Amino acid sequence: EFAFMSTTTEREVAMFYASNDNKPGLVFEIQLGMVDRGADLRWMSQYPHEAEICFGPLSGLQVIRTRVESSVLIVEVRMNVNMVSMTLEQVVAKRYKVVAGMCDNIMLEIDKSIKGDKWTVLCRELKDTDSKVKVVIQNQALT
Repeated sequence: EFAFMSTTTEREVAMFYASNDNKPGLVFEIQLGMVDRGADLRWMSQYPHEAEICFGPLSGLQVIRTRVESSVLIVEVRMNVNMVSMTLEQVVAKRYKVVAGMCDNIMLEIDKSIKGDKWTVLCRELKDTDSKVKVVIQNQALT
């Protein structure tokens, strides 16, 4: 999942939302390990009785078994929190580095085939543009 995953420690809350409107529902029963923990949001929640626990993006659920209780499918899962995933800013920075390296190599190849003042002016313009792009990316990463 690419978004945050909101859960509850209160079975009654989960069953209430899952069995609403007499339609089939789905509840994940999550088994947590010593490392795989979410953030307890009760202290700042408008509904502290819901005992919300939030897990970060890219958390994985491994299915262990399933069962049915009235009209709700209960899926027992084991949580796998991805602790080594890069942040969005890190992904963008890494991609920028790859593309910048590729551009440097292209410039070297062009430099071998084109000589003269036109090439020098073009390189200078590209480096000025590159500096402006770096500033924009850095500013976006800070916000």
